[in-house]
Amino acid sequence: MKAEPRVYNSPGSKVCTSDVSPFGQRSGFSRICLVILFLLLQQFGLAQGTEFRGIIINELNSKPVPEANIRVSGTNKGTFTDKKGQFSLSISKLPSRIIISCIGYENSGYTIREVSGKQVELHIRPVIYNLKEVEISSVKHAVVYQDRSYSVLDYELMDDNLLLIVFRNILKQSEIVLLTRNGDTLSVIDPPGLPPDKLYEDFLSNVHYYSKEALTWQCFYNKENRSLGFLNATPADTLEKHIKPFLFRISGRLYFQEKILDGFGTKIGYYSRNEGKRYIKTCLYENKISEYFDDQNFYREWNRVTGSFNALDSGEIGSPSEFDFSVSETEGGAYGKNEIRAHRFEFYNMIFPLIKIHGDSLAFFNFGNDIIEILDRDGKTKRTVPINFHHEVSVKSRSKKINSLETSGWRWGTKILTDRSDQDVYTTFIKNGMVKICKIDLLTGKPGEETVLPFPFPEKIRIYKGEAYFLYKESGYQENWKLVKCRL
Repeated sequence: MKAEPRVYNSPGSKVCTSDVSPFGQRSGFSRICLVILFLLLQQFGLAQGTEFRGIIINELNSKPVPEANIRVSGTNKGTFTDKKGQFSLSISKLPSRIIISCIGYENSGYTIREVSGKQVELHIRPVIYNLKEVEISSVKHAVVYQDRSYSVLDYELMDDNLLLIVFRNILKQSEIVLLTRNGDTLSVIDPPGLPPDKLYEDFLSNVHYYSKEALTWQCFYNKENRSLGFLNATPADTLEKHIKPFLFRISGRLYFQEKILDGFGTKIGYYSRNEGKRYIKTCLYENKISEYFDDQNFYREWNRVTGSFNALDSGEIGSPSEFDFSVSETEGGAYGKNEIRAHRFEFYNMIFPLIKIHGDSLAFFNFGNDIIEILDRDGKTKRTVPINFHHEVSVKSRSKKINSLETSGWRWGTKILTDRSDQDVYTTFIKNGMVKICKIDLLTGKPGEETVLPFPFPEKIRIYKGEAYFLYKESGYQENWKLVKCRL
């Protein structure tokens, strides 16, 4: 028996059925019409513009990215994120592809297939600087970090990685970046206090961040979360009072070094829980102390005589002459301000580096007596090694057999550097802004393998695992400091 179609009646209405149509296949055609109508309405609505809302997030530290550019591919439509990393963009058709770009980040692309009206989270990744070695004059070097917008303010080695302070807009925008030694970005974070000042590595290899407000924070890296963090703030003077005096640790001893007699001598000692503070060695540069007092007496006599002549010439007692070096007692009594600074820097203010070498041994560079003293942990001399690389040799006194450093115009740079990975010791020589790094043989005291850094006027040289790290800036006002490494 054929079923009759259901009929729905309402007062004053025409009769209609659920499958009646003037065409044969009525229900299918109706659905097609409805679909076409829906698509037309959707296209009409999109033609008016649908608002796509989103927020741009730093992939490494999950923080919003301000001033990022979002552009609809193939069109002129685009916008920027606000201070909170948020944006709203009108999209006229789906699907559409958007391109996200921002200084210091890799470009990212997303395909938008639907618009829900809710805010969408999009991620971009900071630029990762892969090292590409360049060979110049047989010296292989690589740029670890460089950015057209960001300049490197300071850096330190932290564990087996590199911690950097980078900035732009005169320190108003700063970030702390942790890189691998191959230049890969591990983490990026905002500094805990602004404006930034520097980084400092203590004798335990902990790195501290300094702000210009004289506060410090110890930095740490959580490998599991791939995130940088900071311990509670400490006043800078407190840190420098309790931590900075120490050079290194051997077993339970914390070794330190103190200047005495205005830098003409030094005292070496250590702290330990059982023994307290103990001095193990005192060194005085007696020859230079004698020379200093001789010069003082000479200038006093010179000033007395020239002052008398000038008084006779001018009729005034005590009038200064062109060659008068005398100054007030507060400035030294015998030298002028500039003269005393020059004398101390060039002749008298000696350095006595003390470094930890293999095992529990110490190397004490006694430049006053032209020797390296190899000491045990108690300060007893195990052996001495003669040195002369710090002396300048005049042309007349040069013999035929002379170190190449002396004949080529290189001057000693007064720095003693150590490779903390294997305790190898290096020193520097300078010429016309270039820096040469030479490894010191602690058995002979002579410079050995040498490497000329490929750029002039490098700053803050550090050596680690046979590589020299340093900061370098091209000539020009708008050029930024970059971090470079060079294989020794």
